[in-house]
Amino acid sequence: MKTHLATEYTEATEERPVMRIYDSHCHLADVRFAGMQRDVLARATASGVSALVAVAARACDWPVLLRLQRRYPQVSAAYGLHPWFEHDAHALARLPAWLQRGGALAVGECGLDFATGRAPREQQEALLLPQLRLARELDLPVILHAHQSEDVLAMHLARLPGLRGVVHGFPGSQQQADKFLRLGFYLGVGGAITYPRAQRLRSVVAMLPLEQVLLESDAPDQPPCGRDKPNEPAFVLDALAVLAGLHGLSIEAMAELTWQNARSLVFA
Repeated sequence: MKTHLATEYTEATEERPVMRIYDSHCHLADVRFAGMQRDVLARATASGVSALVAVAARACDWPVLLRLQRRYPQVSAAYGLHPWFEHDAHALARLPAWLQRGGALAVGECGLDFATGRAPREQQEALLLPQLRLARELDLPVILHAHQSEDVLAMHLARLPGLRGVVHGFPGSQQQADKFLRLGFYLGVGGAITYPRAQRLRSVVAMLPLEQVLLESDAPDQPPCGRDKPNEPAFVLDALAVLAGLHGLSIEAMAELTWQNARSLVFA
């Protein structure tokens, strides 16, 4: 599936030999990376990953990400509260100060997850909605988690015009994708598309408009097919190759296109 954008980026890439890859979603504060971030980032850089968004899940991640952002120029941070975890009563109240103090690139990861065993819907919405309003107030994009909740999440986003962001690791149907796309949201694509059994997801991803696609690793989770755990940002090249193939582009052209998309979202 080619558009005029694909043609432009193909031509631009022929003139630019250096490939830039933007990992729009990884979790460098995860305990599985403790003490390893320097080596993980070195391997990412060696693979062409020139920029990363390190995304928080809990308040305890925030100071870790702040230190990484200050130490490594390729790292930008997003601060938020993920629906999987219990958060102390004051975390939400502290979030605005952290977003401003830490020079956050985005609010997140936040969202809704209605899988069995997760917190009740009302509790998750009480955590999510203030974060959405805060993102709009601060004019920051929001990084969203959606699992078995896509329709409800789209409903909430439609009620907050002016909000922008990405539904990361998009797992839904074509109809659900269309809802987010119409709202102006980007969809994040990662390791899940590298599995041959993921034919339904691949068919959805192949139909996405190229100007609303982001590349992500979700490291240390969601390793690509054939990769050992934990996942790393360097492995995002596997998803990049499949994504490029689904849209009939070179790897270099898709890398540049998703780089520009990530930049456009952040600096809109």
